[in-house]
Amino acid sequence: QLLGNQDHIKVELEKLKKTYDSQQQKLEERVIAMGKELQEAKGAIGDTQHKLVEQSAVLLTSQSQLQEVEAENSRLQLRLKELNEEYRSRLAQYIKDVADYMDSKSSNVTGPSKAPADHAHMKHFVDSMLKDIRASYKSREEQLAGAARGYKKRMKNLVKKHENLLIAYGLQREQIRSLGSSAMDCGPPELHLSITDPELLTNATRELNRLREDKAKLEMQLHELQKVVAGLLALCGGETGGRQLDEEGWAELRKQLRQFAHTTQEDLEQERSQLLTRAIVAEEQVSELQEYIDQHLAR
Repeated sequence: QLLGNQDHIKVELEKLKKTYDSQQQKLEERVIAMGKELQEAKGAIGDTQHKLVEQSAVLLTSQSQLQEVEAENSRLQLRLKELNEEYRSRLAQYIKDVADYMDSKSSNVTGPSKAPADHAHMKHFVDSMLKDIRASYKSREEQLAGAARGYKKRMKNLVKKHENLLIAYGLQREQIRSLGSSAMDCGPPELHLSITDPELLTNATRELNRLREDKAKLEMQLHELQKVVAGLLALCGGETGGRQLDEEGWAELRKQLRQFAHTTQEDLEQERSQLLTRAIVAEEQVSELQEYIDQHLAR
């Protein structure tokens, strides 16, 4: 029967061979497609890193320009205040001199009732002029105070937007590190892009900067530990055993790091939300007190 069924067995073997070849071809096509997807993903990550570098450069340039503009604005405001004081004192002195001159001139004029009338008219004119000048100064001071308050509000909004960008940048760095290899460059830490101007820092921002500093130190320690672990794994056994141990060790290490990062991130986010809530309440109270002072201090 075996000798008689050789043709049937050959047919079945041919079918199995064709099936194996087709599956092998599909598998190769799938591997090629996955390789292309991997290259596209690496290209997208490279584009993202390039954009992050460009945004970091633009952010640093904007920060330096902002500091220069703030310093120039402060200098010009101080100079304007000095000129206003000098102009005000000179103008008041000129008005007093004119009033004294006109009063002395009107008192030398002969006549029964002409001098008192001129004197009263001049005094009334000078009083009305000084009143108008004080009103113009007051309106200008209110205008400048409103502009200063608006400038402070814009600065607060810019600081908030900057903090949101830093948070998004940190999340993107974590995503890149979780998806890519350990040797991939994820850009500088958030601490290098944070605001350092003391006038723009709030309590919540200072606390976030301190946490970012701790995170940068932990990342450096983790990088050093990865080097040490890689060296130890390379010394354990041959190439095959070492490679398997390396992969298993890195998988376990990544799992523990993800758990640690997840729990730490939850704690930090909770603490950050509490600090932001306290900061918002404090800013609202300060704005209310500032408006009350601006409205009622003149009275």
